[in-house]
Amino acid sequence: MKKKTLVSAVLAATIMGTTSVSLAAENMFSDVPLDHWAYDAIAKLAEDGIIEGYGDTGFGGDKAITRYEMAQLVAKAQANQENARAVDKAAIEKLQQEFDSELKGEVQDLKKDVADLKSRMGWYGDARFRFYKNKVMASHDGNAGTSQFEKRLRLGFWANPDKNLSVDGRLKYEDHSWEHDSNRTWSGATNHGNVTVDKLSLNWNHADTKASIGRTEVSLGQGLLWWENPIDGVYVQHQFGPKVSAMVGVGDISAAGWNEFNTNTQFANIAIQTSPATKITLANMRTLTNTQRTNNLNAVVDSDYKLNQFAIGLNTQITPKWNLIAEAVTNNVGSAGSYWDSAAGADAKEELDKHGLWTRVTYGKQEWNKANTWQVYGEYFALGNASVDSKYWGHRLNIAGGNSSWDGGWYDSWGNGVRGYGIGVGYMLAANTNLELTWYKLKPYREGNGNNFSNYDNVAYAALTYSF
Repeated sequence: MKKKTLVSAVLAATIMGTTSVSLAAENMFSDVPLDHWAYDAIAKLAEDGIIEGYGDTGFGGDKAITRYEMAQLVAKAQANQENARAVDKAAIEKLQQEFDSELKGEVQDLKKDVADLKSRMGWYGDARFRFYKNKVMASHDGNAGTSQFEKRLRLGFWANPDKNLSVDGRLKYEDHSWEHDSNRTWSGATNHGNVTVDKLSLNWNHADTKASIGRTEVSLGQGLLWWENPIDGVYVQHQFGPKVSAMVGVGDISAAGWNEFNTNTQFANIAIQTSPATKITLANMRTLTNTQRTNNLNAVVDSDYKLNQFAIGLNTQITPKWNLIAEAVTNNVGSAGSYWDSAAGADAKEELDKHGLWTRVTYGKQEWNKANTWQVYGEYFALGNASVDSKYWGHRLNIAGGNSSWDGGWYDSWGNGVRGYGIGVGYMLAANTNLELTWYKLKPYREGNGNNFSNYDNVAYAALTYSF
């Protein structure tokens, strides 16, 4: 509790026009005797709520008072001045002028402290509910492909411990349930979620240079190589004037959680703003260790499976409502490793298609923080089986990009690639609340490449996403 001196009590009592008649028979404070010359004033002020004791029972009359504390007494006297005599009201006004700077200063200091705290730390997050049809890109053989219901929740925080330093962290929970395919009925048996550290990085910004270390979120090019996914490592990014930026880094891409083996990788990105509406990107991702995989017996295979991807991309706002994204990629991985072909009874080598192309045309103007805004888009894919990593899905696409992780054969991890097209629509139901619907018709990149099928089962999803 705040301490008050007897001097301030007497002054405030005079202001309030208190009388010398005792107001309480019982001692209100243990350290103020009943026969003290200021007792009546103290009792009156305490009863009116103008002053408070110090500790549980003490008044602390001998303790020093600050100008801030006196200003608070004056403020309380102002609140009760309609009960004061005319001469005392004049005294209150004089005291108000005397302590006005303290009263205003204390409020301003408090506001400044709150604003400073808000500017130095905060939190954010998003939640997504999604139903996915044939996410695993099963081949179409007259039966329905796999389907599942997914939930994801991400909670993040950020803080600025110093002028040029920031911390960014995020936890992620996700699961899937009601998995269904042609051989099973609906089941909730896979409804086992997990919580992971999605981001936790220390970032340094100075002038036009940024450096990040830890589990940091990275995007390369237009998204065919890597997009808004974590990497355990370090990168440095620099802005060369208003039009050119470059980034280079190294890290373990298994931080995304899909690859069961550490995969050390070197990555780089260059972005060139050729006009206010157009940006060209050059990106590279190269594994420094083999991206190992396991077959359906959990044996490690594909020691030659590597990534050495180069991509060139374009993002241009053609008109206020029309936008075009395009990116071409090639993966210089050499030849595929051999595997045992049970049908041929001998070792065989998988044929690789290393080149790929993706385009997206968007119409509309969807604004995430504005309700009833929308966009529609169409996409075309021509992705060779070795052009993008279709198993660990670090890319931006709404489809896996091939069937390597699910339907590529006994030891066949590169799969069959993909050709085809799709459409999508996004609508903001409310600010920060988006409904998205997509549908894709796809087939293998190369027909007759030992794939034994001509089409994938159609891929589609409906997603509801909310951010806060």
